[in-house]
Amino acid sequence: MNNINIGILTGNHYPRLGGMEFATHFLAEQLNKLPGVKVGVACSTMPEIPSGFEYPYPCYRAKSLSYATPWLYKMNVRKMMREQEVNILHGPMLHGGGYDALVLGRKFGLPVVVQSHGSDVQVVDEIGYGAWLYPDLQKKIHKVIKEADRIIAVSSINKHNIIDLGAQPDKITVINNGIQYSKIQEIPFIDLRSKYGLNDDEFLLITVGRNSPVKRMQLLFEALQLLKDFNKIKCVCVGPLKDLKDLVKTYGIERQVVLTGPVPENLEDSIFPPYPELINLYRSSDLYITTSYVEAFGMAAIDALASGIPVLIGSRHGVKDVITENQTGWVMNKETPEELAEMIVQLYHDREKLKANAAMIKDSVSWLTWGYVAGEMVKIYKEILK
Repeated sequence: MNNINIGILTGNHYPRLGGMEFATHFLAEQLNKLPGVKVGVACSTMPEIPSGFEYPYPCYRAKSLSYATPWLYKMNVRKMMREQEVNILHGPMLHGGGYDALVLGRKFGLPVVVQSHGSDVQVVDEIGYGAWLYPDLQKKIHKVIKEADRIIAVSSINKHNIIDLGAQPDKITVINNGIQYSKIQEIPFIDLRSKYGLNDDEFLLITVGRNSPVKRMQLLFEALQLLKDFNKIKCVCVGPLKDLKDLVKTYGIERQVVLTGPVPENLEDSIFPPYPELINLYRSSDLYITTSYVEAFGMAAIDALASGIPVLIGSRHGVKDVITENQTGWVMNKETPEELAEMIVQLYHDREKLKANAAMIKDSVSWLTWGYVAGEMVKIYKEILK
């Protein structure tokens, strides 16, 4: 088999939407640059995409036409398979593109690689989080885990989640998501502290994401509440303002928290990451914190590392794969407000050391490019196509 012709099946595929969409986009872009490899992406309808938007690879996006939309999606998939001469299918998200790829692969006798991105196999019972908790999705995930030719996990933790649901360990390969490393380094530095009324001598934490239950912002805010006597510790929260203002007020930490809203504010002007203002917010900060219950492989965390700041994460965070503990990152074990507050204070006292380590922190993830990820993925495709 000389050529590898990949058909990627996915639902949402407008790269500005979030982690899985970005990962699929950058993977497809890099795969198409490799010799003997070509890729097409078939996705469902998304009316909000500007009519003039162009993907840098063949993308077969179904049009929205009421009840005919599912039929149009199937026709687009068939068109992609024919025009791209697809000989292997790739489905991101086990109950989404993964399931669609499996059904199609079995119908046409093609090998199938599926890729987990976290929320398909992660479960947090106390907040009712996880696709596995829904019987109809659980059936799809179980079928995919059992029948797919190979499963890609984005981290070791993600792999263990899949095994816990019944997958054979030898069928799973861990390939971390990549970083736009070179583009991040090319962004000119602008210190954004003054823009948000922050002083140079303040120890600045930064967190990024929506205020959804799985993000567990209450844990961070409870820790900040314990640190009210530390006037030099501040926290920048990047993301939609919905509910955050009220939550900050509830904990009485208005003086300690800066709410930026979405960054960038207008995604029409900057569809693809890395976003210069967000990268410079990382660079202007001292420590990235995420208090989510679980993260398969947080892309904000690796962007922070590529920007030169260390990360503080939870015990169920896949980014543990790429940090050196107590040098480029710190991991909560108890995940209590008291533990988090204590760790923040310790790092506050080591602020100058953290700043001095910026180059080392950046270099620690310089290998994790999307070109590297695409190369590792091609190894899997070749093994299956032998």
